[in-house]
Amino acid sequence: MFNNSLNKTIFEIVEESDSNRIAVITNQLKIDGFVYKCEGRCKEISENILTLRDATVCNLTDYCICDEEDECECNEYTCFKYDWLNVALSQIVAFSVIK
Repeated sequence: MFNNSLNKTIFEIVEESDSNRIAVITNQLKIDGFVYKCEGRCKEISENILTLRDATVCNLTDYCICDEEDECECNEYTCFKYDWLNVALSQIVAFSVIK
């Protein structure tokens, strides 16, 4: 139930914002990509996943390094790129639509 409502919420916010680019945070990953809204037969299997295209996946522990003075440096080069990526909705802890 939670996953379906999260999927619905993401699609509604994407629709209202006129942007389908999204940043998704899990416990270990930061993922940027474009939301793919499945139509037809694939919709039945996509209830528990969020499908992204042109996705960039960054491991949070390698992505940003902070020193004792809370100054952080983030490195895009430690990320991986995928044409298509399926993210389990149960793993998402935060998301934001990017304009």
